[in-house]
Amino acid sequence: MNQHLLDIRHICKQFGGNAAVSDVSFSVDEKQIIGLIGPNGAGKTTLFNCITGFYPVTSGDIIFNNKKINSLRPDQVCHSGMARTWQTVKPLASLTVMENVMIGGFSVAKSIREAEDIATEQLLLVGLTDYAGKSAGSLPIGLKKKLELARVLATQPKLLLLDEICGGLNITETDTILSIIRDIRNKGATIVFIEHDMKAVTSLCDWIVVLNSGEKLAEGTPEEITHNPDVIAAYLGGSQNA
Repeated sequence: MNQHLLDIRHICKQFGGNAAVSDVSFSVDEKQIIGLIGPNGAGKTTLFNCITGFYPVTSGDIIFNNKKINSLRPDQVCHSGMARTWQTVKPLASLTVMENVMIGGFSVAKSIREAEDIATEQLLLVGLTDYAGKSAGSLPIGLKKKLELARVLATQPKLLLLDEICGGLNITETDTILSIIRDIRNKGATIVFIEHDMKAVTSLCDWIVVLNSGEKLAEGTPEEITHNPDVIAAYLGGSQNA
């Protein structure tokens, strides 16, 4: 039986009097791909920010790898084995693609050579080997998304949080990213995946959690979620890019 790698227990996050996330709970098993969906403003990225230490939670507990991590800083969360991507990719534009990924590698490497070896492996995985010496700022958006993925993979995470990694990509680029994500899971990683593209979510995820107005609306298999009347009314029935 799989062990829970991440437990989100009754998480609330308030900004002043406004609750961005309210009493959200769910679990993530090892080697699962979990989809986190919902309309804009549903609280998805806020929840990611809480999980990864960028926002302190107002109440509730975050248990990662059997340890409570509520009070950890983002760098401590990363060193504990969790990494994330961001909706807006911001590589260190003046550095090369290789140097950008090496920076991620330094979180686990003990030498420059080791960081370079880690970066080389991740660039191969995401298909950026031929761009290793190019300026990161010169890449088009599709390749910057791959670079973002390689940078966080270089930290060798047990749990990977992907925030709209396919956002802004065309169909071919999206399919390539989804294939890479499957390869990452096959290598042993666990993934939580924010995405608006329902075709991508249902084709990739083992389990889906739906947020609406900061609250958990539903969770279940892709089949269950796409046939859930509440989800259809709140999300799937409207614009799927909302």
